[in-house]
Amino acid sequence: MKIKIDENLDIPIYRQVASAITGEIKRGTLEYGHQLPTVRQLASKLGLAKGTVKRAYDDLEATGMISKARGKGTFVSWQEETIQSRKDRAMTAIDQMLDLMEGLRFSPTEINIFLDLKMRERLQREVLVSIAAVECCPETQSMLVRSLYELQGAEVFRKDLYETMHSPEGVSASADLAVTSLTHYEQIAPLLGEDKTFGAAMELTPESIAVLSRLGKGRLGIFAGSERFAVLAKGAAARYASQTVFVFRKLSGDETDMSVFLRNLDIVVAPAGIMRICTKREEDLLHEFAKEHPVCEIAYRVDAGSMLYLSQRVKELALRKRR
Repeated sequence: MKIKIDENLDIPIYRQVASAITGEIKRGTLEYGHQLPTVRQLASKLGLAKGTVKRAYDDLEATGMISKARGKGTFVSWQEETIQSRKDRAMTAIDQMLDLMEGLRFSPTEINIFLDLKMRERLQREVLVSIAAVECCPETQSMLVRSLYELQGAEVFRKDLYETMHSPEGVSASADLAVTSLTHYEQIAPLLGEDKTFGAAMELTPESIAVLSRLGKGRLGIFAGSERFAVLAKGAAARYASQTVFVFRKLSGDETDMSVFLRNLDIVVAPAGIMRICTKREEDLLHEFAKEHPVCEIAYRVDAGSMLYLSQRVKELALRKRR
């Protein structure tokens, strides 16, 4: 496996490892059933902590890229679906449908009429524009996706920034448009082309500003799933929570014990939905902390101007697809 780690990238190391392995699998370098190195072996080869590699493997398992067999090892479980396999499955589904309709005593002519009617209905449906939400950290990506769901006529899926940079052809083939924050536009546009890339301005939501502004005086800590969002949260707290004193930040799953992190804090600022990405122990300790101290969850969204331009772009793409 060719795994290059760039510590200057604003992307967690474990995600770089996971994205690199995903790229190797989808390019066919690592085929279905291939046995991967153990966590210890790969950590030693890359000069990383075992916990970092384990977290990368856990992410890959969660996305269906790999599977772990107790006592046997870790294996590639993702298979690219070939045209032939899709055709075989389609023909089987059609046979099953025809058997059912014949069982209901419809004639071949009637079945043909029904199929023609349903195909006409489907062709008249709205054409959907496929949008890839490309971001470097899970928090901002989730917030970007939430904004994009408001667009009419669009279907949205997530794409990792690091994977996109290493395999841009994957996004080009699967998406009509890639949307990323202005921070990463200059990285993505040269790879996909300006006509297929949109840089959206992200802003702190009014609710988040209100919550931060109401925070009382105290020692504030940032808790997030990624370094990138921790930096964003620190900037937001410094701007709007003027009476607080920033102490330090912690990322979910790092080696610092959560109880130690919370011990000297009066306030915690975290991304909205933090409970979905932290460990069970971290979740329990945060709930306990919240009984006596504020836990301020903040979120970003695509600003109104960007949404207006993006909505128009989606309409233009849908019109082009109809032709």
